[in-house]
Amino acid sequence: MINQKPIVYQKLLELEKDKTVKQVCDEGDQDWSKLPCITYMELQNEPDEDADDEEYSSALAIKADAWGKTSSEVSKIAMKVVQKMKEIGYRRTLYLDVTDLNSKQKHKTMRFEKNEILEMEEN
Repeated sequence: MINQKPIVYQKLLELEKDKTVKQVCDEGDQDWSKLPCITYMELQNEPDEDADDEEYSSALAIKADAWGKTSSEVSKIAMKVVQKMKEIGYRRTLYLDVTDLNSKQKHKTMRFEKNEILEMEEN
């Protein structure tokens, strides 16, 4: 098993540091006064292949969401998220506008997947 969340966080945090967004955080921890923002969460982290009765690779999936006040703003952020995730080996498998009729926020959700070969321990 591999913990990808710190790697994903550090990569997406680059968008906060360059002032593209005001906040990058785990889904559910966002401060709605800090828009635009990016939230993310791990959707999948399971064994993909085994070798010698040990997990050899993991199938990983991350969901990232761009939040903002206009569709144009959210789309620009989402394209940058796609590029950042690509830089760490993920491929985009979903890119979808989400409509929330109760709020004024615009929202795009994205899913990214990759298979990661684990480093095998030497005996």
